[in-house]
Amino acid sequence: MIKHYSIFAKWRKKDVAFLNTLNLNRVIEEGYFGFSIEEGITYNKILNHYSKNDTAFNKTKPPEFSINLGLVTFSKEELDRSMYYAMFSIPPKEVSSSRFPQPNKKREYVKQVFEGFLYKYGEFYGVNCKKQIAPFKIKKPKWKKEEICFNLGLEYEYTLFKRDFYQEVLAPLGIDCMEVLDYKTGEPLEDTVQLVVPVAKSKLLLENSAYDIYSLGETNGFKQYGLQTLDFFPPFEKEFNFQICYSQEYFYGGFRKIIISKEFCNLLLKHKIIEYDTNHLIPLKYE
Repeated sequence: MIKHYSIFAKWRKKDVAFLNTLNLNRVIEEGYFGFSIEEGITYNKILNHYSKNDTAFNKTKPPEFSINLGLVTFSKEELDRSMYYAMFSIPPKEVSSSRFPQPNKKREYVKQVFEGFLYKYGEFYGVNCKKQIAPFKIKKPKWKKEEICFNLGLEYEYTLFKRDFYQEVLAPLGIDCMEVLDYKTGEPLEDTVQLVVPVAKSKLLLENSAYDIYSLGETNGFKQYGLQTLDFFPPFEKEFNFQICYSQEYFYGGFRKIIISKEFCNLLLKHKIIEYDTNHLIPLKYE
């Protein structure tokens, strides 16, 4: 696992002179600026340089100096060792607003599709601890020849599949689906279904983990965890069998994480739905 840090400050002339000797693959200029760097020799040089004590004539750190863990990445070996993975979503090949849930002028669909703790920010609706209670409506998709699935963009943890692919590949695994409605007619789409992902039968060991970074005051009183990749993903409290499930817990913004088994991961890889890297997969901690 490699940690990547974000460094920010209002850099002074002497800071610029120091940082530009470190081969950062970018030129640092005076003033406010931030950059990312992975752990290693160069990171340690920066950390040691700005850890020195101030003197009467010299202040070590520039104004608003900060170093924060931004994310972590994993090696192929670390991915190979894990039996389960967390995902942000099953990603689309391309993002298209035409495939967002409808009606979407002011995200009106939220009140139609979900129940939970609705709130309004500006002119738009959001929801905490949401539960889907009705089918999504979308504009009739124009499936490309090799396309199998896409997520719903604004609601990226929900994935739609070609009906034929679902019936041939996913239904035999015991995974359910539900209808998706044509926004124009209100009728079920003939070639498109939504994957029904069950909620996990166990909680994750998230408390006091690297992902436990938000106070209730920061998340409108609802417990939520860090959405970015900050460590190996915590395992479940209790073991249970599954191919794919949603976490019981919510992550920043009110989203659940998708957890998949290695078998389901291999299926997604076989059909080129995901790639075998940190951008798509977070390995759960293993013994």
